[in-house]
Parts: sequence; C-alpha cells; structure tokens
Amino acid sequence: MKDKWDERLSSVIEYPFDYKRYIEKRLREIEDLDERRFAKTVLLEGLGKIAECMERKYQSLEQRIYRETEIEENRYETVVTIIRKSDYDPMNVTLFPVYSGDLEEEIFGGEWALKDEHYVDTIFLKADDKTVQRFQKTGKFSGFYQGKEAVFRVRLACRYREQIQNLYQIFLDNHIPWETIHTGFLDKFFDVFVVGLNDIEEDDSQQERKAEVDYGVFQPMVCFGQIPLWNIEQICFDSVSFMLPCIDGIYYEHEFLIPDLGSEDGYLIKINKDILEIRHEKGKILMKSEKETFEGWQAFHVVQKKTVRSLDYTEPLLTNHKKDSFFGKLSERRNSLLLTKTDLFRRIMALDIEEYIEVVGYEIRQSIEGSEVAESMNWFVRDELFPIETRKVLMLQFREKRQGFYLNDSMVRFVVSQIQLEVNEYLCIGVLG
Repeated sequence: MKDKWDERLSSVIEYPFDYKRYIEKRLREIEDLDERRFAKTVLLEGLGKIAECMERKYQSLEQRIYRETEIEENRYETVVTIIRKSDYDPMNVTLFPVYSGDLEEEIFGGEWALKDEHYVDTIFLKADDKTVQRFQKTGKFSGFYQGKEAVFRVRLACRYREQIQNLYQIFLDNHIPWETIHTGFLDKFFDVFVVGLNDIEEDDSQQERKAEVDYGVFQPMVCFGQIPLWNIEQICFDSVSFMLPCIDGIYYEHEFLIPDLGSEDGYLIKINKDILEIRHEKGKILMKSEKETFEGWQAFHVVQKKTVRSLDYTEPLLTNHKKDSFFGKLSERRNSLLLTKTDLFRRIMALDIEEYIEVVGYEIRQSIEGSEVAESMNWFVRDELFPIETRKVLMLQFREKRQGFYLNDSMVRFVVSQIQLEVNEYLCIGVLG
C-alpha cells in the first residue's frame, strides 16, 4: 500500500499523507459497529472517491503548469568517488581522474615538495573530518626510507583542491551558476614527503622508493594507491575541428558543437588569453577571438549519464544532485529563497544526503561564540556583501542515519556549504548529533 501511495504522491505534496489510512484509524474510534459500518460507507466510498478525484485533478493541473514553466534541466551536476589506481577502467565513459597525472606509472611530485623534502607517496585517510584534522595537525611521523631512519611530513594534497578552484573560475567565465562540489573524498588525500635526507641523489628519484612510515593510531585508516574520480572529462580541440567564417574584419567567432548524443550533458570552455567572450547557445558554444585559427583550446565535458560502476568501484558516489520537485524548480527559477523552516528543510533534504544524515532542527544565534566552524567546501568563494562579524548564526542540526560512517560529517559540511551559497545574510554552521 505504501509503495502504491508513493507512486501517486504529487511533487507539490512533499510529505506522504495517506488519507485512506487516516480514515481507517478514525473509524476504529467509533465503538458502535452499525455506526462504524455506515461511517465507513460514507467516508471511504463517498468522501474517499471525492478526495481521489480531486487528487487526480490537482496532479493534472500541476503537470500542465509544470510544462508551461520553462525550467532548464541541470546539466552540470557532479559526481566524485575514489578507487584503487590499479582498478581504473579507461573504458568507463562516466568517470575520469580528477588529476590526470595520477594515471602516470611513476609520480615524482617534485613540484609539491619544499627544498628539504622528497616526495614519497600520496595516501587517503579513511576517517571522519575530526580525525583528518588531528592527522593534519600532527604533521610529522617517523619511519624508515630506503633502510635509513627518517622523518616524514604529510600535507593535504592541494592539487585536487586546485582542480575544484579552477573549475569554479571556469563556471564563472561561462556564466553558469555554481553549485557546491562534494569534496568529502578530496579533503582526505595527503602527500607524504621524507624530510632532510640530503644524500638522496637526483637520479635516485627514478628508482624504487621504499618507505616505511609509522602513522601510529592513524595506521588502520591509511589507504594506499587510491585516486579520486569525477564525471568531468577534459577535451582538447582546435579550429580544424570547429570552424566558422569571420563575422567581421576584427573578430572571429569559433563554434564548439555539442554532440547530439551528449545533448543532456554540460560543456564548459576554459578561457585563455585568445578567447575574448564565451556564449552558450542551443547545441553549440560560441567563442569570440582575434585569432583566425587556433589549437589546443580546452573544454570540460560534465557527463550527466547514469554513473557506471566498473569492477571494484565500490566507494560511495558523492554528488550535488538535487531531487526534482515543482516548488523547488519554481523557486530556483525565480532565484528566491523563502526563509521558512519548511522551505529550508526542503532545500536541505533535496540534496543527495538522505542515505547518511537528515536535518532535525535549527537555531538562530546572535554570535558564533562557543560554536565550531568547519571549513567550507566553497573556501574559494568570497562574499564581501555581508561581513562575517555582522551576521547572525544559523545553526543546522542533523542526525546520523548511518551510525558512525566516516563520511557523515562531510555530508554536514557539504549541506552547510551549499546552503551558505543561498543564505548570505546568515553565517551557517552544522552540528551532527
């Protein structure tokens, strides 16, 4: 019965109210059996039929309005996961490395090392955010490197965060609204460096590196050989593939044609010194330039097909997908946020978090005193309209649905980061109870 009701549930009514079950419960309160039998006939066969008929009419009206409202589908939703590097499937056309250099057989990492360091490895810490912070603050660990006692330094693998930050700028250049990318996995990668072994020769970096690091209490959480993937493919193109005649004597317009098979996907053009303007049109992207010909320009393909799990792709898929609803789409189209508890909770639970956490309450505070503020997943977004010190605090309270799961607090941080983009007048924080 429940499944049947859920199939008929309108997206306007965003909570399951089973009127038949409600009537049946109220009928049980009638002690006289004859009166109960009469009331059942009147209510279920009379008012029940009317309610069912009205529901069908409201659904028909909703669909009519929905079709008349021009609502563009989101073509830029992102998916992030992690795998063992050895399990990477190049035939999977829905997931690609966040950092293409991760696929190289040997990673030297010289560009990430300081003067007294030599890159050793990149590890993933399978732990909650608080444990990751303690690991990061610890910073140094002892061990052996090629048979010698050594000190190892760990730092957050910033190349993945740089990819997110660069992508944000590309969204701005293409005039596409930014949605928070879930960095729950990316924030748990660390580069490991051996410190102070000056007798390591340059060509030694090309030999097999044997490092044994004692991570202490963190040892069970350390995972080796992991790389992050997302649903964004980087494409190089040139004017031989995409040409358009000169539109005037000064500038040229070049076309990037969107394939018919990928029409549901999102495409972005990475701006460079030769691109003066980017304009998105149906089925193509136009780029204004002084260059008549070019080569090596870059585009980003955001795949919207259902994510394929190749063999041993077992970790969760962290997405910024939002569940579809009529009021949600209409609100986004009008670029408005109703500051009510109902609308706030609807926006939160529309995010792809329901398997892990749920919002249970909120609190407005006058200051941040006594509250812990986690780093935003949109740390690169600067908001100078409402200074932090002048804002009230919107504290969102959450409950775990998967008890003790290591990504739960990352889910809270993701929600808070996204809501912060929409509610500028408050400083948003999250509490996991």
